Amino acid sequence: MMKVSFLFRNLFLFSLWIGSHVASAQDNIDVSTSSDSILVSSGQKPTDSIAQPKASVESSIRKNLEFTITLNRINNELEKELDTVEIMQSIPFFERLVNTVNERLEVRGSKVNLRYLSALENFLASIKNQVLDLEKPITKRGNELIAIRDELDAVKKDDLFQYSLRDSTVLPEYQLAITLLKNRMVRTDSVLTSQRLLAASFQSRISSMTIKIEELSSVIDFETRKLEKELFNKENNYIWEPREFTNVEKLGEIFRDSLRLNEVIFSRYFKNHIPISLFLFGISLALYAWIRYNLKRITQEKDFSAIILERVKFVNSFQFLSALIFVLPLAPFFYPKPPISFETVILIALVLVTSILLKKDKPWKVYWNWILFIFVFLFYTASNLYWEIAFQERWHLLALSFIGVFLANRLVVLQKKSELKLPIYLSYLAKFYIALQVGSILANVFGRFSLAKMLGVASTMSFVQAVSLYIFVTVIMEMIYLQFEVSKKQGNEYTSYWDFQGIQERLKKVFSGLAFIIWGYYFLDNLSIFNFLLGEAKLFLTTPWSLFSGTFTFGSVAIFFLVVYLASILANNIAYFASIKDQQKPNQRDKRLGSSILLIRLGVLSLGMLIAIGASGIPIDKITIILGALSLGIGFGLQTIVNNLVSGIILAFERPIQIGDDIEVGGKSGKVKDVGIRSSKLQAYDGSEIIIPNGDLLSQHLINWTLSDKKRRVELLIGVGYDSDMELVREVLRKQLDKEEIMKKPEPRVYLQTFGDSSVDFRVLFWVDNYDLWIEIRNQVMFGIFKAFKEQGIEIPFPQRDLHLKNLPATIRENVKTIKEIEEEIPEGQGGGTNEKTEE
Repeated sequence: MMKVSFLFRNLFLFSLWIGSHVASAQDNIDVSTSSDSILVSSGQKPTDSIAQPKASVESSIRKNLEFTITLNRINNELEKELDTVEIMQSIPFFERLVNTVNERLEVRGSKVNLRYLSALENFLASIKNQVLDLEKPITKRGNELIAIRDELDAVKKDDLFQYSLRDSTVLPEYQLAITLLKNRMVRTDSVLTSQRLLAASFQSRISSMTIKIEELSSVIDFETRKLEKELFNKENNYIWEPREFTNVEKLGEIFRDSLRLNEVIFSRYFKNHIPISLFLFGISLALYAWIRYNLKRITQEKDFSAIILERVKFVNSFQFLSALIFVLPLAPFFYPKPPISFETVILIALVLVTSILLKKDKPWKVYWNWILFIFVFLFYTASNLYWEIAFQERWHLLALSFIGVFLANRLVVLQKKSELKLPIYLSYLAKFYIALQVGSILANVFGRFSLAKMLGVASTMSFVQAVSLYIFVTVIMEMIYLQFEVSKKQGNEYTSYWDFQGIQERLKKVFSGLAFIIWGYYFLDNLSIFNFLLGEAKLFLTTPWSLFSGTFTFGSVAIFFLVVYLASILANNIAYFASIKDQQKPNQRDKRLGSSILLIRLGVLSLGMLIAIGASGIPIDKITIILGALSLGIGFGLQTIVNNLVSGIILAFERPIQIGDDIEVGGKSGKVKDVGIRSSKLQAYDGSEIIIPNGDLLSQHLINWTLSDKKRRVELLIGVGYDSDMELVREVLRKQLDKEEIMKKPEPRVYLQTFGDSSVDFRVLFWVDNYDLWIEIRNQVMFGIFKAFKEQGIEIPFPQRDLHLKNLPATIRENVKTIKEIEEEIPEGQGGGTNEKTEE
């Protein structure tokens, strides 16, 4: 290193010396005809007849310095070699895996089943992705080496190496520097060549492996299509015919080979995706800590903690398992194309967690029925891992189908017993399972072995997944409910039973939809038709269609309506949960969201509409056409709807009503339950719900009893007899108004109102601070007044009228005989009639 620095310093000083002595000579020489007598072209003798080279010593020294720096930088880059250890370990392993798959497909006398062909396809895709990931640094390094090669070639081709000193005895430092530069170039070129050869060898092996993977994928695709066509064809003998396949001993060999292959696939896939596994485990721990924290807060801070904890059976008893059952159904979606063995391990873990949680919730009869069903599931799971079609397990599958049908039918019978309180959907699920198993039995009897196995595996897997997803939804609802209760700051607040039921129903709809999507994916995947349906759906949704002068795709239409639908669900749920919070704060109007929820709903819907338009790719000019059509429709027949929509926005800004207010409008009264975009909902005092258009709330006289506060004045008219002691009456009335529930300010008043026809009427006025209790307080006061009047002998008169007759009818002086007197005057023996004659 010291020699190099010494060389550079001498070259720099030498260049300064040359520049100072040659500068004056250059002033008198024409630049166009200048030459350097020091340098001569390599291989040529210095004669006067030969033209002198145009290169100069000064430029050669500068180039030497630049090229030396360039070589140093290139050597530093060449020192950053590939991580050949990982590459040398990974490439042979991938080659062995590809060769294993190739051997499995080429085994004579064996027939890979459709389910496992799908698994091999996913497995090859996973290997291909890993190979491509391994190829990326190699390709990057190859591109870097190509760039280095081009840069080194440019240095080699420079004219610096085409000239030498005319006199070899002068400038020994210069000659030494040129020699060192050439030697370093040779070494650098040698290192570059070796690294290029190494990268090329890696790329060659990866390219060969990629080609082999593509060939195997083509074979698998061909075999898959072939098996799909033969799925409904006869594969083996009818059940009553002689057996056409080998003995059962081969089944053990198939099981052992499949177990070893699945073990290799599982271990390799798990090692390659450890970060995802750690991430999911971290989510489970975070959920576990969150659940424990919420349970601790409810136990310590809530007065009604027993009622709250009684509503969360799973989360309260099994905190960590509740966190796991939240993660496990979603875990396969985090992994890229997981193999069958990996999905199976996750599913077994999910079923085990579900079994522990069900022990807390379900009766013993149902639980033991579930445990027996788990054994059927495990046998089907082992059968599903076979890579080869094994006709020897025909009788095993028949036995499993009959056992499964028996257990499912028993579950239907238990469902009919009302005291068990099982979910309604469980009966439909069991009947669906029975139908698929009956189809499996028939297919097995008539020699359609692959179809029978596929139906049996799909039905069993789907059944246990559906039960697990039911617990999954229940646990999510319990966790959200716990958070909902913890968010209430006051310890004596908790959700009422009816609101709790409403929360359960609303959350169940949302998460049941999510669970159904997950179940549908698993069901179609178990039938090995998910990829086929997905491809057909993509083709249908992405195919352009023409309508009038424009084109569209059903995919864009589906995205538009899906986003709008999700936005409406989100807006409705926000309004619902906000209304529950408002009902918990009836006396704090300024802290309630109230009709401001309408603005939030409008904002969510508007944002959803904009996202839907952008995501679906609808052109802006088409939107203007739609708006023009809407404006035309408004002009003809949508005035009322638009009026209600605009009125809803005005209500949201002016806030004349809030959720929970008691109002009267148009002869209807009740409590505001919801302020919608087009209409609002009142909960009448008789239990009915009244839908009032928002336009009516603005156009008609609106009485809001709780606009500023919940105070209400109560008015009573009490009548007493004219003979009563009026001072005593007033004192009795005032005494009955001396109650704790009646406000002291404003002070209760008793006025003598009027002299009625039958009574002297007193007017009683008092205030209550809670509108919801005024009827009860009014009832107490009236009962007290009635009792006090009775004790004091004060008469409460009823209406009386005095009737004066000036002239009497003439018939009033007639002697009217009774019926008995008339009968006595009738002669004996004449009983056939009645003497109607009267005497004057």
